[in-house]
Amino acid sequence: MQSGEYPNLHLLLESKVTRVLFDDNKRASGIEYIPTPSSQPVGGVNGTDEPFQVKAKRMVVVSAGALGTPSVLERSGVGSKEILEKLEIPVVSDLPDVGENYQDHHLVLYPYKTSLKPEQTLDGLLSGRKDFGESIQNQDPMLGWNAIDACSKIRPTNEEIEAMGPNFKEHWDRDFKDRPTRPVMLTGVVQAFLGDQKVLPQREDGVPQQYCTMGAYTAYPYSRGNIHITSKDVTTPASFNTGFFKAEADVQKQIWAYKKQREVYRRTDAYSGELAMGHPKFPEGSKAALQDGPAAKFSSQEDRNNLPEIEYSAEDDKAIEKHVRDNVNTTWHSLGTCRMAPRDKGGVVDADLNVYGVSGLKLCDLSICPGNVGANTNNTALLVGEKAADIFARDLGLGELGQPIERVDSAMPTPPKGKA
Repeated sequence: MQSGEYPNLHLLLESKVTRVLFDDNKRASGIEYIPTPSSQPVGGVNGTDEPFQVKAKRMVVVSAGALGTPSVLERSGVGSKEILEKLEIPVVSDLPDVGENYQDHHLVLYPYKTSLKPEQTLDGLLSGRKDFGESIQNQDPMLGWNAIDACSKIRPTNEEIEAMGPNFKEHWDRDFKDRPTRPVMLTGVVQAFLGDQKVLPQREDGVPQQYCTMGAYTAYPYSRGNIHITSKDVTTPASFNTGFFKAEADVQKQIWAYKKQREVYRRTDAYSGELAMGHPKFPEGSKAALQDGPAAKFSSQEDRNNLPEIEYSAEDDKAIEKHVRDNVNTTWHSLGTCRMAPRDKGGVVDADLNVYGVSGLKLCDLSICPGNVGANTNNTALLVGEKAADIFARDLGLGELGQPIERVDSAMPTPPKGKA
């Protein structure tokens, strides 16, 4: 924008989109928005509380994310007829699956005491023992480190599959057994305690304890949630149900992952026991009781391999299940709430990102994903954006991306200023 080479690009900040506008032919003709009151009062310059509008001649693209896009559509009259009629919103397109099929990666974090040195974890920075300002001034290389040096994608053995029960076995046979590269869970080790450092116990010798955290998250969850508006008012929060652990198989995967990541970390030289506040509360006398100090002294890889695995009882499994249910986190990998699929199979957009039942309206964010990906979703978001840009350019008659700016300017009319 500072270059002045994009006169048709306008950014409107500190504002909320209330809805997409449609003409009599159900073609998207623009959007309606209200300014954020704290920055620009609605009843200010134009002396009215009415929302502002921006009109579009060619296309409207909604890109408000898996949590925001469904609300914009529903306030616009695109969504479940049952939900819209209850809120007295005129139905433009009856699409029952708007806001449905919500997915995320279920994450549980397990902290461990570690023998790593202060310069090998981020605990010093996170606790304030290490001055952040001085670190910047000294160009401390630690500031360029995310503390994640090892990650893995894991699958259970045949014995572990049977132990997880028939519910999981059914899913395994259908979705994983013949796909040897598809992980059931993802794990990673973070060299830090990911929480409020003030709640950590103090050692008797006064030496700060260093920590590592093992994270385990579900690669391909079966649980589904939803998000729907409860009012036409854009300031009223939507009703959000994460659906976490709605599918029993997802719980079984997490119980297995707890045992697996614990066995992995206790075989490292860095392991110095579990931090009790971040682990299940096992019954008294349990063979799975938490440990203080190294699991053993390893002089060879054979010693690590021969370390006996922890035995878990049925009561121990219940303790693990309670812990994962009480401590499940989001990975901020929300997607799927306006998925791409045939309309008669729960789809909201087609292969060209067009919203069913209307014209001139496309979506461009992770709400369109039909299912999850066994990875961080950042790359997926970038790919969706790049592919969408090609689709937009084609539909606007711009051909391939990277054309001279003059052609882009001539194809895209300059939006009107102020209220249309």
